[in-house]
Amino acid sequence: MLDLKYIRDNSDRIRESVAAKNTPTALVDDFLKHDTRRRVIIAEVESLKHERNQLSQRIADEKKAGRDVADIIAQGRGVSDKAQALDAELREVEDALQQVQLRIPNIPHSSVPIGDETHNRDMRAWGELPRFNFKPLPHWEIGQKLGIYDGEAGTNVSGSGFFVLRGDGARLQRALINFMLDRHAKHGYIEHRLPYLVSSKTMLGTGQLPKLADDMYHIEADDMWLIPTAEVPLTNLEAGS
Repeated sequence: MLDLKYIRDNSDRIRESVAAKNTPTALVDDFLKHDTRRRVIIAEVESLKHERNQLSQRIADEKKAGRDVADIIAQGRGVSDKAQALDAELREVEDALQQVQLRIPNIPHSSVPIGDETHNRDMRAWGELPRFNFKPLPHWEIGQKLGIYDGEAGTNVSGSGFFVLRGDGARLQRALINFMLDRHAKHGYIEHRLPYLVSSKTMLGTGQLPKLADDMYHIEADDMWLIPTAEVPLTNLEAGS
């Protein structure tokens, strides 16, 4: 989440970056509107609190002099009521401001091309592409021929895009997972077994909420979310450490 002052002081740059990510630039306008109102309210509240302190001092002085202070007390109550009303409005404005602030995306690096995936470019390459004297098959067709991959079964169970690995296919996946975990552990990384379900606060901490709420699986009764990657619980695990 970008800093309030940074957005305020760099609104034109933020607006450009928001547009580059196909996000409505009206977010920046909403932010500036709420931010301006927030600062106006804070100034008014501080002024009222100062006035209230002055009235309290006047009441003390008038009482010492033996004069009636009923009118000053009534004036002070009026000031307090205005301050409380503004405090309530301030909480509403700050909540609205935070909701907008959370939806403003980070600024893309200057080297990142603007556009869809067709605008991506290769930054570097390693090795040579293999050459075959035959037409190579996609991995799912090879898997089907070997009897280790079943796309139809996955579709029947879960829907389009899912698959089932059988026999050596399942063992191969397990072996690859173990290989990568063991390899990274040898380089000093610590393996973690993390929860697949996390709270809204956790999702908020890594920026999935509120923007991606409609694209994630949510258990409303418990307010729990299914994580998209281990990044979510792992980042929050280290937050503040």
